[in-house]
Amino acid sequence: MSQKVKKNSQHIVQITSVTEKGFGVGNIGGMVVFIDGALPGETVEAQIVKVKTRYCYGKTLNIITPAPARIESPCPHAAKCGGCQFQHCAYPVQLEVKKRLVTDVLIKIGGQENPPVADVLGMEGGQPQRYRNKAVFPIVPADNAKGFAIGMYAPRSHRIIELTDCIIQHHCHIEILQTLSAHMQSAALSPYNETTHKGLMRYIIVRNSLSTGEVMVVLVINGQTISGEEQLCAGLTAAGASTVIISPNTTRGNTIMGSSFRVLSGAGYIHENIGDVKYQLSAPSFFQVNPVQVKSLYDAALSQAGLTGQESVLDAHVGVGGIALYAAKHAREVIGIDIVQPAIDDAVKNAALNGIQNASFLCGAAEEIVPQMLEEDARPDIIFLDPPRKGCDPALLAAIIAAQIPKIVYISCDPATLARDVKMLTASGYTLKAAQPVDMFPHTGKVEVSCLLELH
Repeated sequence: MSQKVKKNSQHIVQITSVTEKGFGVGNIGGMVVFIDGALPGETVEAQIVKVKTRYCYGKTLNIITPAPARIESPCPHAAKCGGCQFQHCAYPVQLEVKKRLVTDVLIKIGGQENPPVADVLGMEGGQPQRYRNKAVFPIVPADNAKGFAIGMYAPRSHRIIELTDCIIQHHCHIEILQTLSAHMQSAALSPYNETTHKGLMRYIIVRNSLSTGEVMVVLVINGQTISGEEQLCAGLTAAGASTVIISPNTTRGNTIMGSSFRVLSGAGYIHENIGDVKYQLSAPSFFQVNPVQVKSLYDAALSQAGLTGQESVLDAHVGVGGIALYAAKHAREVIGIDIVQPAIDDAVKNAALNGIQNASFLCGAAEEIVPQMLEEDARPDIIFLDPPRKGCDPALLAAIIAAQIPKIVYISCDPATLARDVKMLTASGYTLKAAQPVDMFPHTGKVEVSCLLELH
């Protein structure tokens, strides 16, 4: 380790790249340094705040040469909030950064020499705002006049930043937070303390529909009821809520929602339209947070699949219907699998809602069902994968390889775990034919990717 790099020492650093978490990457005497908020092409004066064996972290004291992409953040909370990492970076450069992130992991982790990564599909408008249709806001004790805080976590902490606005959230989200805050004060409702497991109010979850204007509010509580429920419900409705739901969660730990849901007002669900498919979304339903870019993602995935109307399609992580229902009219049949029974129930409802009759759904683990399909001589022509951030279960990949499914369209929200799985698949007879990044999360370091893999 270089002796020049010590905690609190100051250095001039040239930034050559940036990480998903928003750290500019440079080098000091042979040691890699990560500097929060620095952009590629910048020269900064930095103070070292943490030193490890092979790398260190620094904070910017002064930007000596700013990058051309550096802009003034339009968000008043950007410097403190952990929700976004790139509000200070011009949007076209954000897209370039994300393409490089995808390319780098496919090379370094995925073992691909020259991965076929397309330009990132970005949102129109130059500097996208108000795109998120869902937010989870923690409610925690605070040393202020109210005794609690509602907002977003500061970077790498459990400290809450209270929001006067959030420019990536729909306008109604903040008004609903303010309504809940006012009711908590008037009814003397206590915030949940994760250390003592005392206090009532744990989270408020807000989800809105871009296409229908419906808004769902889920109140997660450490109990069964809220004092003044009728008044709170009326206030939330006046603030824009179409349906209000309580989810009791009296367990310890960081699981957000409980296992049951009590509807205070409205239908208990909302609808979202993606293209010509309507999805009914209940409180626990997983759905992408950017409905405009979901269509871009699904269109890209369908283009990669190249469906002709004759194929049997399997969706191994079907959720509420997702890509399976979007693809149904382009395929002979679609089969959706999900290990969560409520998700399968929603998928069945959504197929009926859209009059789709060539879709069927199975509850279970895909790594178990795919081998069964092979035994029954029912191998699909194509499989869609859309796993959580941890990537696919190795047993599922092994089952796909054993089944010799000809074509895979792999949708991922984590390029690193995608690359890991691509490496296993390409080592077992598949070729990575295309990788299409989609900017599902502008101003953050996250990027969605749809990859096409074909059997040799």
